[in-house]
Amino acid sequence: MIINNQLRHRTPVLVIMLLILSAGNSTLKAETMEDEKGIYLGLKFVGASLHSDNASDEEFYIKNDGGGVQFDFGYRFNPTFSLELSLIGSSHETSDQNIDAAMAGLQIFGYYRFSPERPLRPYIKGGLGGYSLQVEEGSARVRIEGGGIAVGAGFRFFFTSHFALGVDLTHNIIRYDKGQLTLEGFSYETSIDEEGALTTLGLTFNYSF
Repeated sequence: MIINNQLRHRTPVLVIMLLILSAGNSTLKAETMEDEKGIYLGLKFVGASLHSDNASDEEFYIKNDGGGVQFDFGYRFNPTFSLELSLIGSSHETSDQNIDAAMAGLQIFGYYRFSPERPLRPYIKGGLGGYSLQVEEGSARVRIEGGGIAVGAGFRFFFTSHFALGVDLTHNIIRYDKGQLTLEGFSYETSIDEEGALTTLGLTFNYSF
C-alpha cells in the first residue's frame, strides 16, 4: 500500500521528467539563453517523506509520506554557481484521522550547474537548514525544532531565457534539539536530542529576471 501511494504521488513528476529529457537534445537560440547573473524565483510542488520508524502497534504516530510546497529565492553569480534561500512546508497525516502534522524548513543552498550553455541543465546542491515538526489538536500543540544539512540534485530545462521547468530531489539530515509543549496558553520547553530526516521530490517552476 505504501509503495502504491508513493508511486501515485510521484508518477506525474516522473512523466514530466521523461518528457523534458526527451526534449533535451533540442537547442535554443543564443538570444533566448539565461543571463549570466541575476535573481530568480522558484516554486516547487513536493512529495515528502520523514523516514520515521513507525510501528503499526504504536498508539499514535506520524505517517511518513506527505506533500507540500516550497518557495525559492536565488541569485546567480555566474553561469554555474548560485545561492538560494528556500522555505518549505509539508503536511502529513497521523494515525488519528482528526490530527495532522506539519513540517516546515528554512534552508540556504549553494548550487553548481552543469552545461550552462544548454537548455537542459543538471545541478548538484548542498546547504544548511532549520526545521520544525508540529502536531496540533485543539489548544494543544507539540513542536520539535532543530538544524541540519541538506544535499540534492536535479535539473532544469529552459524553454525561454526566463522560464524553466525541472525536477529536484533533496535529502535533509536533521538533529532536533528543542521540544515545546503549548496547552491552554501555557508553554513548556525542553532540550532533546533526536535524529530525523526529510526527503523531498519536487516539480519545479523557475523564473529568471
